[in-house]
Amino acid sequence: MDPIRNIIKVRVNNQDYLYQYENAWDKEKQRSYSKHRITVGKLVDGKVQLGRKFLTNNPQYKDIEFKFEDHKLIAASDLPTVNDAGVNAVLSKTFPLNAGASYVLKEIAQQDGLLGDLKAVFPHHWKDLLALAMFFVIYPERNLANYDITAAHSQLGGNPLDSQRISKLLESITADQRQQYMKRRLNHSCGGENNNFWAFDTTSISSYSETLSKVAYGHNKEDPEMPMIKIALLIDETNGEPLYYKVLNGSIADVSLLRNLFVDLAQLRDKQINLVLDKGFCSEHNFLMMFRNHVGFIAGLRSDLAIAAQTVDQLMPSLRLALPEYYSPTIGCYCATKQIDWYSATRAHGKEQYPFYIHVYYDKQREASEILNMTELVESFKARLEKGEVPNAPYFRKFFKKKKDKQKTDKPDNVKPKDLYEFDVQSWVTFTRTCGGFVLGSGEVKSASEALNIYRQKDTVEKAFNNYKDKCGGRRIRCRECALEGKVFVTYLSLCLRLMLERRLERADNDPSNTPRVLERLNSLVLYRHETDDKPKLYWQEIPKEDRLLMERLRIKIPAPIFVI
Repeated sequence: MDPIRNIIKVRVNNQDYLYQYENAWDKEKQRSYSKHRITVGKLVDGKVQLGRKFLTNNPQYKDIEFKFEDHKLIAASDLPTVNDAGVNAVLSKTFPLNAGASYVLKEIAQQDGLLGDLKAVFPHHWKDLLALAMFFVIYPERNLANYDITAAHSQLGGNPLDSQRISKLLESITADQRQQYMKRRLNHSCGGENNNFWAFDTTSISSYSETLSKVAYGHNKEDPEMPMIKIALLIDETNGEPLYYKVLNGSIADVSLLRNLFVDLAQLRDKQINLVLDKGFCSEHNFLMMFRNHVGFIAGLRSDLAIAAQTVDQLMPSLRLALPEYYSPTIGCYCATKQIDWYSATRAHGKEQYPFYIHVYYDKQREASEILNMTELVESFKARLEKGEVPNAPYFRKFFKKKKDKQKTDKPDNVKPKDLYEFDVQSWVTFTRTCGGFVLGSGEVKSASEALNIYRQKDTVEKAFNNYKDKCGGRRIRCRECALEGKVFVTYLSLCLRLMLERRLERADNDPSNTPRVLERLNSLVLYRHETDDKPKLYWQEIPKEDRLLMERLRIKIPAPIFVI
């Protein structure tokens, strides 16, 4: 009789259940995945007991004794006769597990203090939380519904968790625990140094949910027509670790978020903080708030901000002359700085005055690129007008104006779009006047070169958001309201692990973009679990020399060949 194949054993509440799974092939990702599974039966004292439903659908297996071996159910009559009973017992109780990637991630978590903080805040659930976080890092394309199947073939640690138990775990994570954990990570940031800069930004996560209260319509860059929630993230620019996150209502604008951030950080950390912000957070109110709260900052400035516009008008003509005295080889562009005094007068605070350093930059290559790209866009607008289309785009409205004489004398139905609109030369002149230039503002950093070098590190948060969405299972939010914060916390942990791994690869002169291949290679390392009467034993298949060298470069201890759990 042919064996029943694709069988896995999953332990739930001290009982071993047997499931049969069916694999399918994903053409786009070129990999197999678990399509669905059915319950076959359970193991009782090492013997297979087939379930009623399975026997109803498969009556041919009635009254047949089966043995579970090597992910198959083999009829007892078909088992080979082995004279050495000891060898047969060992083979029947040995299970291969994918373990290399989880071993490396756990070692990194241990060395960087993440594991210790998890144990301190979640003494009863740290193993399960770490296992779920590693699951998202190693298998980013899978969702939690497949966790128990994947965990049965992997050495992730923790308890066997089905979907219901995972939901309960996520719901049990409290706001106080999340705050405690982030406070511990913030205090570890660069040993508590005051001059450390943290990049702060937000991203939108689209959601189809109609029950999550924070899902709302807002400025969704990826799916403009979909509602979303927002995730705010604070990342240490020195070691690349996410130190703080918050789930926000999707309708909240970035410019209004800093007040809540300061309140949260004041509770988490009592030392001065320094932020790196993009233009989305640029407002006079925010700058005044940072001055009053003694928050250091380097922020992108919008050109329509009065103090930025005035400084650009003063400094840009000199920068455009490309005089050598304005060139900075460390940042590869021309730059100049002006210090102004920021004044404010209110009843609550009286008269206030703070130094504000405005750094203006000019890059000829950037200027040429911006003008060329905008020229191509304008030409595309003209082509669409010729076809009778009126583009609905901000730049079209900026550079094309309706002809006043046509508006008064002709009816729109009798006029072609190309005759209604004309290219606005003055708007183009205004645009080209600022091409190639950009502005940063800071309350502490006096050097334009230093400010830009710090600001350029902000791309760590952009990369982190991409990793969160595409590599850590955060592209869509699929969960109930009570589990939302827990689900985001676990994906936040997975992002921390992945970025820690990427930073180690970078320091080992290995391109961080190779992270998926590194994880796949490490995950192919097999750990064998051997069930014994006293304690289970785990032993590694021989680790290839190349993988041993990789672990050494990542500062990971080579695992012992055999150990007892």
